[in-house]
Amino acid sequence: MTDTATLPADLAEPVGGPPLAPWSRRVVAALLDGAILGGATWVVLGSGASEPSLAPTFTPGAAPEQGWFTSPWLVGLLVAMLALQGWTGATPGKRVAGVAIVRLSDGLPVGFLASALRVVAHLLDGIFLIGYLRPLWNVRKQTFADSIVGTLAVQTREPPAHPWFARFRHERSAWRSAVVTVVAVSLCLLGVAFSSTQTGAASEYETDVPCAADVRSATASVQASRHVQTFVDRRLWVTRASTEADQTALSITWTWVDTGPSPARRVHEIDILDADGMVVSTIEQEVAFDHPAVLDPVRITPSDLSSAGGPGWTVESRLVSDGTTVASCVVSQQDWDAVHRG
Repeated sequence: MTDTATLPADLAEPVGGPPLAPWSRRVVAALLDGAILGGATWVVLGSGASEPSLAPTFTPGAAPEQGWFTSPWLVGLLVAMLALQGWTGATPGKRVAGVAIVRLSDGLPVGFLASALRVVAHLLDGIFLIGYLRPLWNVRKQTFADSIVGTLAVQTREPPAHPWFARFRHERSAWRSAVVTVVAVSLCLLGVAFSSTQTGAASEYETDVPCAADVRSATASVQASRHVQTFVDRRLWVTRASTEADQTALSITWTWVDTGPSPARRVHEIDILDADGMVVSTIEQEVAFDHPAVLDPVRITPSDLSSAGGPGWTVESRLVSDGTTVASCVVSQQDWDAVHRG
C-alpha cells in the first residue's frame, strides 16, 4: 500500500495546508462557472453565440453565429474571472464548491498571468477529456494544466492572500466570509437561470426575394420569399427573439394554369447551382392536375444553400410539362443577402 509518506518529495501531497480538492467538487465548480459565463453570453449576445470558458474542450458542432470575443462585456467578465482565480484563488463557482487554485510551491494564489496560462493549458486537458479525468488517478489530483503551470486545487474557501494584497487582508471573519459566499451563490444561481433554455411561442413572417421569371408556354406566376421563424426565449425577466440559420428558408411558390390539354406529367424542378453554374443539388415536386394549380411552397434553408452551392450560389426554379420547361425563375445569393440584411 503506497502512501504519501513513502513518495518522493516532488510527488508527495503537501503537508500542513488544506487537503486536495476531490474531483467531484472540481466538476461542480466548473459547471457553476460555465453557467455564469453561458448565462452572461445569452444576456449580452442572445442564442447562437459562442461563450467563453475557463475549462475549454473540443466540441464539434455548427459554427456559432457570433463569437463571445466580439463583446467587450464578455471579454471583461472573463478577465474578471481570471483575476479572481489568480488573486483570491477562487472564482464564484469555486467559492461555492469550496475549491481554490494555489501554487504548488507555497500554497499561495497563482496570480493573473498564471491563471490565464492555466486556462490555455486546459486545451490539452480537453483532448478526449483525458486531462480533466486525470485527477481521479493522479497522486496530487492534478490535470495536465495543473502540472504544466505548477498549481494545485485544494479544498478551502479561505486560501492565503496573494502577496500583492496580503497587507490589505483583514483578520478572518465568519461574517465577512459568509457574505462573500452568499454573493458567489447568488451569481451562480443567476448563471444557472440565464443559461437554461426556456423557449416560448414562435412567430413567422415572409419577405419577398427577387425572382426573375421567364414564362414561355403557360400561364403562371411565382413568388420567392425569405421565410423566417422567430422564437421568443424568456429567462427570468429578460426576453430575446432568436432567429437562427436553420429557422430561415428560401420559399418558392408557383401558381400554374394550363390553357391547353392536360399533360401526362407536370413537375416543379429546383436546381441549386454553385458559383461556376454547375448543378450540385436538385429538388423535384410533382404537380397535381388542378386548375389552377397552386403548388406547395418549396423551402430551402441557408445551410442547404451554402453546403450545396457554396458562396455565390444560384437557385433555378422550373415548371416542366411532359419534359418541356414552360416557365422558370432564378434567385441569386446576392438578392437573398440583400433581403437578409434588410
